[in-house]
Amino acid sequence: MDREELMTLIRKGPVRILMNDGESYEVPSVEFATVSDIAASVLYLAEDGKMRMMHLPLVTMSGVEPISVDM
Repeated sequence: MDREELMTLIRKGPVRILMNDGESYEVPSVEFATVSDIAASVLYLAEDGKMRMMHLPLVTMSGVEPISVDM
């Protein structure tokens, strides 16, 4: 995964970033992530209901999938 590819996916709508260790992080919109050449810093809603920040190296991402938005 490279910076441009990840930013394009995040701009299209809510996504789930999948990591090599099995963890995943939901990014509801572009305001919740910044992406550099080597990593993404992501704000996500943790299981305890609080917003947390995680630093995610691009080389450890196994994929990005869209999240459907029900209206």
